[in-house]
Amino acid sequence: MTNSCDIAIIGASSPIGEAILEQLAEQQVPVGNVIPLAFDDALDSTVPFAGKHLHMQDLATFNFANVPLVILCQLDETYQAIVDRILDADCRVIEMGSNLQHATVVVAEVNSDAECLQQNQHIRSASGLGVVLIQLLKPINDKWGIQSLHFTALQSVSDKGKQGIDELAMQTTSLLNTRPIKPSVFKQQIAFNVMADDSEINATGFTHRELDLREELQDLLFADSDSSVSLMPSLLHVPVFYGVAVDVHLELKSDVDLHEFEQLIASSENTELKFVDDIISPVSHAAELDKIFINRVRQDLGNSRQLNFWCVTDTIRSGSAINGVQIVEILVKHHL
Repeated sequence: MTNSCDIAIIGASSPIGEAILEQLAEQQVPVGNVIPLAFDDALDSTVPFAGKHLHMQDLATFNFANVPLVILCQLDETYQAIVDRILDADCRVIEMGSNLQHATVVVAEVNSDAECLQQNQHIRSASGLGVVLIQLLKPINDKWGIQSLHFTALQSVSDKGKQGIDELAMQTTSLLNTRPIKPSVFKQQIAFNVMADDSEINATGFTHRELDLREELQDLLFADSDSSVSLMPSLLHVPVFYGVAVDVHLELKSDVDLHEFEQLIASSENTELKFVDDIISPVSHAAELDKIFINRVRQDLGNSRQLNFWCVTDTIRSGSAINGVQIVEILVKHHL
């Protein structure tokens, strides 16, 4: 007999929430009732799921003791109190890439068998970009060892949720019609512009989000490394609606044959290696697709242990949603 359970989803109408609902239906995860929760201003809306339209229920009055699992897809300053309500009801919660403390960070393909899934109520799915990089780089690190990892990620506005998407659309329309704009989601104009990550910068010169991503990679990819790994993440915002493009520079601990390196990348079901002459981009290869697309793989002309490649993907689907749903599947099957 297949296990199943009811789940509640907070932020079901957000980009991540919509992608999780799509993945739950596509993967036919054995869940019972799926309950989308919202505050008063969204209670009249519905979200699509498995050919039906689910009506929002009131988050303010919902009794979390009625469900064993909650997926938290949308975060703001009020959500720590909501997490406390969930935990007080003895209900498990999966946070989708938040920065709330005391949650165990999980990438399903890396540490989903850990004791944390059996004993912890509070689980955090790694950030979408973190999931993608860990899945992509783990086989490389296992085979050759990574000495240094430097990358620049060009993030689309969907990284800021629906508000980021709406702001780019409105700014583009206004500027094309010579109307003034007033940025609110981003700290500067995002339409027709490129800017560094605008989260808080600390004393190291890294932004808060860059350090969070660095910590995810250190804990989930390099925790067992026998020597320190140089990690240098750089995050940029670009005026693209969906997807991310990442320029990755690696230095490996041992010599590598380029053809063998490409074969290893291509062997994963999550990745697709494109021909050198193909041009891959978030618009053409990332939006609403599940794979990580890679090309421009090349070795440094003076040091064969240094390699560079370009990859694009939809971090909402291939990172956040797929990882979140894989965690749900494991919990439903083994721990709920």
